[in-house]
Amino acid sequence: IICFEMSILGKLFGTNARTPTKPQDVRQQTSAQVPLPYDPAKDPNMIRVFDRYGRELYIAKEEWRKNVLPGAIQSNWNNPDQLYGVILGALNDGFHADIVDAARQLYRIDADAIRCACVWGIVLIEEGRLDEAEKVFHDFIAKHGEDGSILTNLAKVYSKRNNSVEAEKILWHALEVDPNQDNGFNWYTAIHHERGGKEAWLEAARRVAALPGSWRAQLWLARTALESCDFDNAFSLYNESLLRAGKPVPSDLLMQMSGDLGNSGRLLDVLRLVEPHFDPSFHGLQVGNNLIKAHLDLGHSEAASRILNRLYALGRPDWKETLGFWDTEIAKAGVAVASMDDKVPLAAMIAVIAGPVWLKPDSPAAVLYPSKTPDGPVISFLGSSAESIADSERVQRQLADKPGRTSRAL
Repeated sequence: IICFEMSILGKLFGTNARTPTKPQDVRQQTSAQVPLPYDPAKDPNMIRVFDRYGRELYIAKEEWRKNVLPGAIQSNWNNPDQLYGVILGALNDGFHADIVDAARQLYRIDADAIRCACVWGIVLIEEGRLDEAEKVFHDFIAKHGEDGSILTNLAKVYSKRNNSVEAEKILWHALEVDPNQDNGFNWYTAIHHERGGKEAWLEAARRVAALPGSWRAQLWLARTALESCDFDNAFSLYNESLLRAGKPVPSDLLMQMSGDLGNSGRLLDVLRLVEPHFDPSFHGLQVGNNLIKAHLDLGHSEAASRILNRLYALGRPDWKETLGFWDTEIAKAGVAVASMDDKVPLAAMIAVIAGPVWLKPDSPAAVLYPSKTPDGPVISFLGSSAESIADSERVQRQLADKPGRTSRAL
């Protein structure tokens, strides 16, 4: 469900938690150090895309806006699901002026009335066309009845007009209609926090939690209980949240619950409360990350590997880097617990490879190169070994690393 909020992705997805992925390599650089290689993933002016083979590519935002976005809009003009995805990406990149016509088209053709009304209304608000945005939301209510996301976006229209009294009145009613909107809840509690600090925030969260069907407010109250080491209260709130949310359990519920419990060191509780509800195809990488992390920290490498394989099976190219990271971490954990028999003598051997493996006599590429004469010279490369620093003189298992791979290749 889409809502208008602080940032475009927040407006559209209502997300405020961050998925744990590969830890960042943070290095301090001085004038005497060699500059780090350019990384397009960290360049805010680049956009990550995937080709039809699932390969990751980067393209400059301006080039994307001028040369790719118009074609993407045109090719998906009559496909609401695909057009919606294009619009989301453009809004996230700040290109709201470039997708006005596309948002209007989505509003005309999309069968998902909530989605298209929110998108069209958000674009109009971004363009400063507040009266038109208000009409979009009122037209939706007149035709389909009240919806929490529509009402929250309507409240934003009044907020943009600096009519805070009417905005807050509509916002509270939006929460009465749907207390589990991420944007609506965050906006409402933020207003009260600005006025009265943490205690006012807690009171606002409790008011939302008391509404029928509320489960999101319970998550935030549980986080506060965990921070105070009031674990019994936290577990009571978590169980209430799960009971009210129904099936399938929303992804952001499990993500926040597992993340907060993990940060509090309650790893067994992560597995007890979250894993029984985990469906990879529905909850995906966001929840899977936290479950893999909990299993690894508890030494459950096989269980972590099972979750990883279920995520791999979904074939998501945008998850490739993160899944590869967990693959390596699981392998490291396996190496750490593996034992070596010191009584088995080590032996060296020579493996002979005559020429490049891609140019064997039966290789199709062999016809492209002249044959060596029988009396031609033979050049032999003999190698190699790599020394590494170890904290033990005992024989140890280790993962393949760059020095080891290079020595074997040479």
